[in-house]
Amino acid sequence: MHIRRARAYTIAENLFAIFLVAIAAAVMAASLPIANSSRARADLLNKATGIAEKELELIRHVGYQNLTASKLYDLGLLDSTAPGANGMYPFTNVDTGVFDAPSQVLPNGKGWVGLQTVATDLIEVTVLVTWQERGQQRSVTVSTLVANL
Repeated sequence: MHIRRARAYTIAENLFAIFLVAIAAAVMAASLPIANSSRARADLLNKATGIAEKELELIRHVGYQNLTASKLYDLGLLDSTAPGANGMYPFTNVDTGVFDAPSQVLPNGKGWVGLQTVATDLIEVTVLVTWQERGQQRSVTVSTLVANL
């Protein structure tokens, strides 16, 4: 007659398995704040990029003949016809209904539009959106050329 021995795990093996599971759980728990911070940073970058692209498209679609600070101001695309210290025109509080103003969406958000004639009948339009994130200044810049066709 053959007697079967019951096979079981020892307490040391069980403790080792629990230890491994605890380490894996601690590593995953430690990565959650980093993942959340990265998600928040990406969200702000996405919002800033969207604002910059929409402002650029609105300005591009008004046409070459309207690419002056006074005409863009009259169309509601700029806050002021006076350039800021960076030589660009502010659109920080412009809310066209198509998109929200940078000051409404981003922490300490500001928007700037630059107009530079690069050749006869060719203007470069640059849109800069800045915001504060964890004490650091962040920015997104987009630009395009508009020709007098």
